[in-house]
Amino acid sequence: MKKKIIFVTEALWIGGIETALVNLLNRMDYDKYNVTCLVIRGSLEMADRITSKCRLIVADRENTISFPKAYKYSRLYHLTEESENPSRLHKAMMWAVPAIKWVENRLYIRYIRENLKDEHFDTCVIYSDRTAETAIRGIHADRYLMFYHHGAMRREYHDEIGYRKSEKIITVSEKTLDALKLFRPKYADKVAVLHNIVDIENVLKKSREIPSCYFPNANFNLVSCGRLSEAKGYDWAIQAMKILLDKGHTDLNWWIVGGGPDEAILRQQIEEAGIGGHFHLLGMQSNPYPYIAAADLYVQPSRYENYSVVILEAMALCKPILATIPAAQTQIRSGENGLLCEADPESIAKSIEYLYHHREDMEKYVQALKDHGLDKQNEEIMASLYRLLDRK
Repeated sequence: MKKKIIFVTEALWIGGIETALVNLLNRMDYDKYNVTCLVIRGSLEMADRITSKCRLIVADRENTISFPKAYKYSRLYHLTEESENPSRLHKAMMWAVPAIKWVENRLYIRYIRENLKDEHFDTCVIYSDRTAETAIRGIHADRYLMFYHHGAMRREYHDEIGYRKSEKIITVSEKTLDALKLFRPKYADKVAVLHNIVDIENVLKKSREIPSCYFPNANFNLVSCGRLSEAKGYDWAIQAMKILLDKGHTDLNWWIVGGGPDEAILRQQIEEAGIGGHFHLLGMQSNPYPYIAAADLYVQPSRYENYSVVILEAMALCKPILATIPAAQTQIRSGENGLLCEADPESIAKSIEYLYHHREDMEKYVQALKDHGLDKQNEEIMASLYRLLDRK
């Protein structure tokens, strides 16, 4: 009999964590496992990328998508959200937000529990740690496994019920495994590591599609992909580009693929630096791979990162990669299959300038990526996951 597995995640919007989940679901052994994916928000930009063999359940608070009956307490949920133009009632109720959140969350969990009351799962995989309480209180399962994806400890959400109830807490890099053990020592014996996988075939196929804009062939084109947020270090990228242009490297162009909360701030910084002709925000792209494929150099200037899916994708496309040490030290062997630099604008600029003048080094990185593909690594990761799922 097939084992019943349910993955629980917050949303399926375009992002690294969501891409990693989709890649994992598409590689599952559906002859051995009956797989369900429960999504608690109706943000489903990546839903159509999931294999039809996986049952998708969407339990959105505002829209009735998968369950027969609507969630009745969405207005209560909205009272806990911040608003640009709050009503008098909203303002008056803000002091009670923690209590309202607690009550509303219990009502939502009951909604999940009632709609899945006839189902029992062998394993519940909490893929987004923000869904831990909903999963543990709302889903009947013999055991729970919880992923922790974040690169920082103190800045991120930590769900104590998830830590207590989960049999394993799965990080996606050795660096985060060590950090989480120190940050939550009483759960240290539960922490395990399972790297993200990359859908190599799909990345290669999508990279051949026509992009919405083309890069100048005569220029040296840098590409970065990711959410426009402080963690990704795009303010450092702007400063690094200013340094390079001031040194006369006017044939450089830097293209950023992604959207996010810092877009307005970054556009202002680009304007103030006077580099708008060389530093370009392309916005969110459903298919970023043609841009990565067109890059002369892929750059990851992050302040912190866990186990970057987009670096894996750049590796699958055999692109030369420059990344900051916090972002990719477990993925890049500096000087062999890419280059690592310190996490500051000066080091990023210096390393780009070095590679600009030493194209032979980039060719060496590309050859190393061609010689050591990611297929075997993907197989080993899935085998490790199956061992966790099959454990008695």
